[in-house]
Formats: sequence, C-alpha cells, structure tokens
Amino acid sequence: MQRLAVWLEQHIRNGTLSPALDLLLAPLAFVYGVGGRFRAGLYRLGFLKTRSLSCPVISVGNLTLGGTGKTPMVIALAHWLHGQGKQVGVVSRGYGRDDGSQTVLVSDGNKILVDSQKAGDEPLLIATRCPGIPVIVGNNRYVAGTQLLRQFSCDVLILDDGFQHLALKRDANLLLVDAKLPFGNGHLLPRGPLREPSTCIDRATALIVTRASSPDDNVFAKFGISVSDEIPVGISQFFLRGFLNLRTGKFLSPENIRGKRCIAFCGIANPNSFSTMLEGAGVMVQEFLSFPDHWRYTEEDLQTIWDTTKGCSPKLVITTEKDAVKIGQQFPVSVEVIAASLELRWNAGQDGIKEHLMHAIRYG
Repeated sequence: MQRLAVWLEQHIRNGTLSPALDLLLAPLAFVYGVGGRFRAGLYRLGFLKTRSLSCPVISVGNLTLGGTGKTPMVIALAHWLHGQGKQVGVVSRGYGRDDGSQTVLVSDGNKILVDSQKAGDEPLLIATRCPGIPVIVGNNRYVAGTQLLRQFSCDVLILDDGFQHLALKRDANLLLVDAKLPFGNGHLLPRGPLREPSTCIDRATALIVTRASSPDDNVFAKFGISVSDEIPVGISQFFLRGFLNLRTGKFLSPENIRGKRCIAFCGIANPNSFSTMLEGAGVMVQEFLSFPDHWRYTEEDLQTIWDTTKGCSPKLVITTEKDAVKIGQQFPVSVEVIAASLELRWNAGQDGIKEHLMHAIRYG
C-alpha cells in the first residue's frame, strides 16, 4: 500500500499517469475544478467572507501538489524580516498532525512546546530553524493568527501555504513555482498536480521561481504566461549549506560528507530533488528509500532503514530536516544519522521582492 501511495503521488506530480488511469481520473478532476471555481466565486461575490487581522500578512503558497520549497522560503523570509527589525510570527495549517481541529502554539520564540505529532512536520521545522519567532498551527488561520497576535506583539505574520486560503486577507500574496516541474501535465487534482488552474496566477502579488538553474530561468515566459510588469518576479534556488548530526548536534560542511557512502531516505513531496542534491554534493547513495509526503514513521519503518545500513561502513544515514524533526533520536548507537540543511539563494529579482514586502508591511 505504501509503495502504491508513493507511485501514485509521484506520477500525479510528474504528469505521467497511464492513458487508462488518466481517463479514469478526468471526471474527478472536472468535479474538483468546478468545486474550486464555485468556492472562489462565493468569496469574490461576498457570500463567503474574507477576514482581516490587525497586522500585515504575507502569504507563501503554490498552485501544485507540494514540493515547490515553501518551507525553506518561509524560513528565509522570516529570518530576513526579523533582521529588518520586524517582530515576525508564522501561521500554518500544520498538515499531517494528529488533531487538525486544534489551534496549537508550536513555539513561543524561546522554546518549542510540542512535537511533530501535534504540530506537523513543516511547522516544527520552521520553529526549529527560526528561534525568536513564534509559530502557531490551526485549520482556521484567522483564529490562529488572532491568538498569536493576542499573545505576542507581531509586526507581520507569514502565512505558510496560504495561496488557497481565501478566508484570510493577505497584504502580499507570494506564489512559488518550481522551475523543474512548474505545472506538471497542466491538469487539476487528481488527474494532475494542480490545486488550481494556472490562470489563478493573477491572484498573486509577486511570483517566485524556485529551484532555478540560472538567473533567467523564468518559467512563465517558457509557458507563454503573461505577467504584468507591475508584478515582481524573483528567481531563486535552494543550496545545500551543510549537514546536522542528529546525535551530537554538530554541523558539518558539505565537504565533510563528500565521497562518503550512505543510505538516504525521505518523506517529502519531491524526493527526486533530494536524491539529485545528494548526488550533486558528491555523496555516494547506496540505497535511496522514498516515503509519501508527511509520512509518519513507524518503528517498523525505522528498523527497515537501519537494517539497510548493514552493507555500509561506517553506517551513515542521510535524511531531510523535515524528516529529522519526526524521528528525533530514534536510531541505534551504531548508526550515524545526519540531516541535510538547505538555504535560499537568490539568482535574480531579490530587490524587487523585498521592496514589495516592505511596501506591503508599511501600507497594507
């Protein structure tokens, strides 16, 4: 069942379903699209209300089924805004947590208050990487944001994965598009990876291309999508800044791991990006284990991973930061587990994006 979930998720994202399965899923995608347009229309006509918080809100989101780099982008923006002297808070849905109906404070900025089961893996990673910044999760982002503002004096809130959350007004609406897989096969879920049609790009106030290979890697031009000159466009990529040893807390540079043999595993939306990154860093991956996005690892899963290291000497396992927050210290003393840490690097358009954000914060 697990292998089927991984296979289906990857083929939907890549747009490589068989003709028969594509035909079977087409009516479901049509119904999904009608429902999405109906919901958006209710907000547009005022039958469903969009509520405002008492401070500016910057939304980071995408059109596709995960994998565009929202989490490292949120982390990068939170650090940058904090460095500009702003009191920042982060609001997230907390996908994959045990009880999605609860609004939960993940971090008060000084310490992390809950584990991944109560927070969700991505909010917990954001809290881990962003000391000094409170993080809260809740299905109702207005309620969660209100609670955060009641407890902390925030100048600005970052709304994680908020592009489709029309119930909350945002002052900057950043849309991320992966340069490697921008729109998949162009179809809506479950026939393709799109949450919304690509025409919904018009709702964005700024566009950011992620995983770009060059400063002029503008996917909108490639796909003939017209972008207004008034909309800032940033071109970015994520680079490997190093590895964190989960046992010792020691940070290792990529050069420390280059040429070493390892077992790698992950449960992320785009596992190919992780394996490609490791290969680019000169790591020799003996076996790569892929799990569905937001996978909750069982003892059996982890034992399978540890058993796979029997052919390695030394026994080295590499995973992502997102997976690391879920497994904690659940590994035998004979195995070294390290997490790859990514950071954002701007190729082009950085000044325009930052000016846009500061304008949104000042004037709303």
